[in-house]
Amino acid sequence: MADFAAGQSIAIDSGAGSETAVIQTVGTAGATTVGTATAAGATIIPVANPIGFHSGQTITIDRDANHETAVIVSTIFNRGGASITVSEPLKFAHAVGAQVSGSGITLTRALSKAHPSGAQVISKHPTPGAPNQYYATAH
Repeated sequence: MADFAAGQSIAIDSGAGSETAVIQTVGTAGATTVGTATAAGATIIPVANPIGFHSGQTITIDRDANHETAVIVSTIFNRGGASITVSEPLKFAHAVGAQVSGSGITLTRALSKAHPSGAQVISKHPTPGAPNQYYATAH
């Protein structure tokens, strides 16, 4: 979530699929997937990679009927694997590959085009032939 701020204009995707949007709010970072299926009632979620997540953060797990939120107690990333421990038992079972994510970015309006997973998001726009129009935050 670094380099993003409320009110900032961003470009999403490239080429004919490109569009711009304005950020309304910036939430928390983190995006991974469930590494080993978990049962309802579990408090430890094996994940592919816990980088970007932190204690006290609210995360979302899965989608549709199995969608739920949880608060992180701790993360582990070592030779034995990676996991996120949550404060309350999970309400639902989650399959391998289910999405686990932070709250992300909220835009001021809905996007007008569909964008594939992994589409580029640019926060600083180069302006060839003119002074750069980089977004700067006050410190």
